[in-house]
Amino acid sequence: MKITYLGTAAAEGFPAVFCNCEYCNRARELGGKNIRTRSQAIINDDRLIDLPADTYNHFLLNGILGDRIKYLFITHSHSDHFYPLELGMRQGAFAHQMQAPVLNVYCGQGAYDKLCAEFKESKGIEITLLKAYKEIVLNGYEIIPLPARHFNGDNALFFIIKGDKTILYAHDTGFFYDEVFDYVEKEHLYFDLISLDCTNIDLSISDEGGHMGLENIARLTQKLTGISAIDDKTVRYINHFSHNANPIHHLLEKRVESMNLNVAYNGLQIDL
Repeated sequence: MKITYLGTAAAEGFPAVFCNCEYCNRARELGGKNIRTRSQAIINDDRLIDLPADTYNHFLLNGILGDRIKYLFITHSHSDHFYPLELGMRQGAFAHQMQAPVLNVYCGQGAYDKLCAEFKESKGIEITLLKAYKEIVLNGYEIIPLPARHFNGDNALFFIIKGDKTILYAHDTGFFYDEVFDYVEKEHLYFDLISLDCTNIDLSISDEGGHMGLENIARLTQKLTGISAIDDKTVRYINHFSHNANPIHHLLEKRVESMNLNVAYNGLQIDL
């Protein structure tokens, strides 16, 4: 199994699109891994997670052929994760000879309602409403949606992806609900890789805040260890950074070195 991080910033990007703060100016000066677009990832070459407005740029920079993507999973309907108008480029004269003529989109209620308003009758787009804990199986992969603590009323989700390895992709969520830990423990799930929201880094945020920082993550990984969902062999990444938290890459790597955490960056590919 392979995961590629296409975008690793929060909604404003890094450097932020209109910001002139010291962190953003430093990111512009340093470039490289400090340039972060809006959050998106792809599993192998055909399972896309989220659809920000940066998607087209991500495809170009990473050599991704969009016509081959069969499955799209949407975490929630905030605009930095969900730009549905891009799907119009699969229609009519905009796209020819696609390898995957049907794109199957899976999402919670908020994104589902918006997609149905635009594309319910469109050929080539199939929309499926996900329910938390109700798994789906796609060509040998099992995807389990979990309820995210984020964007009340939207039914925001994060995902377990099970193939030959198992990934927990948990972005745009605060500290996990107790029921999530209970589910993971009951199902005896073990994660080969975890990818966790770290929007706030060292900025304080409550567990109900809709995002996490390093303090929340330290307690969350301790909890996952206690229920045998992760261990020292689990690959651990943090992702989805706000410019307000100063996510300069080399400084952030030093900050989390003692926490057994790795820092995601645009274009990072991990083969499990």
